[in-house]
Amino acid sequence: MVKSALPALEENASGRRLLKSRTDRRREDTRRKLMRATYEIVAERGLEGLVIQDITARADVGYGSFYNHFPSKEAIVSAAIEAFRLHTKGMYESLDGLTSNRVEAFANDVRVWLRVAKTDRMWGWFMIRAVLAGNDFRFGIADLIRRAVAAGVEEGVFKHADVDMARETVAGLLLLATLKLVSGEVDDDYADRIISTALSVLGVPEATILEVMAKPLPDVELPSFLEAA
Repeated sequence: MVKSALPALEENASGRRLLKSRTDRRREDTRRKLMRATYEIVAERGLEGLVIQDITARADVGYGSFYNHFPSKEAIVSAAIEAFRLHTKGMYESLDGLTSNRVEAFANDVRVWLRVAKTDRMWGWFMIRAVLAGNDFRFGIADLIRRAVAAGVEEGVFKHADVDMARETVAGLLLLATLKLVSGEVDDDYADRIISTALSVLGVPEATILEVMAKPLPDVELPSFLEAA
């Protein structure tokens, strides 16, 4: 990613753009390094045994500097998970409005999820570790899937009568697929088969599934995670 050589700008309450000071830019850069290090460590080995010294060593930041940005290990983990949640939300917002077809929109969401898991294994591992940790992020993902399923049921394109069970089935398929993709244990057509299975679980006719899956995934630019603007 090419970074701008121009001074960083921010907006004040009146909407006027102001130059950030060198101190502010350094502070933001240090905070970003700490969060990126946390993200990488959690993706690699999970939350168990995570200590602040590991984070500062990975970020190449002095141990004492950590507390200028976060009061505790739990605080930086929460911040990293929230940044990841917003990044994931941004991925799906990039797909908004590309199609009015509910089945196609759902399939595109899942295809992007699985494509990112395959091409960015750190993203996939962080997703898995965060969900297995049992924090609020898990419930946020479940709610996202539930709302998508419920909207399809309300429109009559998904036929599953039990929305909660449909959500759990689809969520389980996605997590298993993510795990297998980041582990490199699958064939090239695995992601498409998972999506077709999820749509079948939701009661979508086979002919519709084949039609949707034959369409190319929209060419969208996905946002970077924890990169400087």
